[in-house]
Amino acid sequence: MQFRVQSFETVTSTNDLIKRAIEIGEPEGLAVRGLRQTAGYGRQGRAWESPIGGMYQSFLLRPSVPPAQLPTLSLLVGLAVRRAITSLVPELDGRVQVKWPNDIVVAEAPASLDEAAPAAGEGSACGKGSSLLCGAGFDSAAPDGDSQPRRPFHKLCGISTEMHARALCVGVGVNVARPADAASAPAGKNIPVYLDELGFCEGSVEDRIRAVADALCEQLAIVYPLWCEQGFEPFQAEFDACSALSGRFVRMEDLSGNVLAAGTVTRVAPDGRLVLRTPEGVEVFASSGEAHIR
Repeated sequence: MQFRVQSFETVTSTNDLIKRAIEIGEPEGLAVRGLRQTAGYGRQGRAWESPIGGMYQSFLLRPSVPPAQLPTLSLLVGLAVRRAITSLVPELDGRVQVKWPNDIVVAEAPASLDEAAPAAGEGSACGKGSSLLCGAGFDSAAPDGDSQPRRPFHKLCGISTEMHARALCVGVGVNVARPADAASAPAGKNIPVYLDELGFCEGSVEDRIRAVADALCEQLAIVYPLWCEQGFEPFQAEFDACSALSGRFVRMEDLSGNVLAAGTVTRVAPDGRLVLRTPEGVEVFASSGEAHIR
């Protein structure tokens, strides 16, 4: 499979262009890129302006698969993104993780790497201080009386998957270079990290963005046909091996904050649901459409 790539300087959002292509009957395999987005959006319609520095790319897919298989597509795309990033920065292989259901995160470096890293404000390999080691991270819930060390991580990529006119629009945003006019990183679990802060800084920003986009097309072209033929099962072990949530105690909540389930993440099921084991030893299943991690 090869993607037909269309590149633009500025777009409202790459998802918008893919949806228009769907509406006029464009066949699957179209990839649209924008150097900047003026009205980008992600999962659940969260909107933002996307300045130069990110890899913004959306795909038009028309998979002939059972409807029950579709929720695993975002997990598959996450693996493709991870493969693309580690192909460009191999030393990140042990730290780039997929976070169910639609994020790519980077685990905080081990203490030995922390000691060697530049302090805030000092020059890194790209001439800027690294925000990766600032100590913020994901506070997963733990059962009463159980102490669990935090394993901070930072968000590198977000993925959105939308059904539109009986086709799929898949949007991917990867933080490649910190924008020059970026505001201070917000507080909370979704503190961003950028590939230039992780050592990927050779060439111009545009060259690096193009390299990430090309690598993603290459990896998605490999995994997508196999997923269409065999489902998610061939990728299940790979996903679990690089899952940011494996072994962590989490709470699943609805949008109103009501707790739906709580337990230790054991694996992802073949249908894409997250499998938790409760303190009582009971396995429960949560789907991304009904549950959110706190």
